[in-house]
Amino acid sequence: MARVAVSAGQLSGRRIGVHDGYLEALARLGSYGILVPGQIGDLEESDMKAAAKELIASTDALMLTGGGDVDPALYGQTVNSDRVYGIEVNRDRIERTLLDEALRQGHKILAICRGIQVVNVYFGGTLMQDLETSGKSKHSLTEHEYEYSHGITISEDSQLARLLPGIDQANSLHHQAVDEPGGDLVVTAVSEDGVVEAMERPGLVAVQWHPERLIDFDPAQMNLFRWLVS
Repeated sequence: MARVAVSAGQLSGRRIGVHDGYLEALARLGSYGILVPGQIGDLEESDMKAAAKELIASTDALMLTGGGDVDPALYGQTVNSDRVYGIEVNRDRIERTLLDEALRQGHKILAICRGIQVVNVYFGGTLMQDLETSGKSKHSLTEHEYEYSHGITISEDSQLARLLPGIDQANSLHHQAVDEPGGDLVVTAVSEDGVVEAMERPGLVAVQWHPERLIDFDPAQMNLFRWLVS
């Protein structure tokens, strides 16, 4: 039974949590998630790092989940769109620390939606703060949250292609995306309009779509979670 550290974000009404699909996917594999709230990022630097080290050491893998936007200051920009929303400085801080510790301890990492953006910024990349403003098509297709909504192309020689053979579509619930890829990351999937849909490096798979919302629509998406806990 694998234990997975799962990052959690601020919800409305002073609530902290995640979409239940993340936890359901793990449960179907006989594993479970341990939620890590952004408030840990409010600790003093040494205390936060100690907490992250202990959390990662007590779990088997790390999952970075969806949520609001990463603070543009972390990739050398200021907010340049009125569509930027949900910045949680403390969540940015603890997720980067968890990522750092998971890499150091050799844990597998699955990063989803906001997660791929956190990973890209961690490795020195940048983000498009709003896709439509950047000349891309709308990718926040909430009416198709639990089904495929647009095509993607997955690189044939990638870990992702081995996990999702034959998959050429994704759902789409984001308005930001990778702009300049970070160092040590390989882009392994793109959308029809050229938006980065996945990146990877050894032990890390990051996707822009939401597989946790597709596990009933297309059970093949479970392979991402199966890889994480294997």
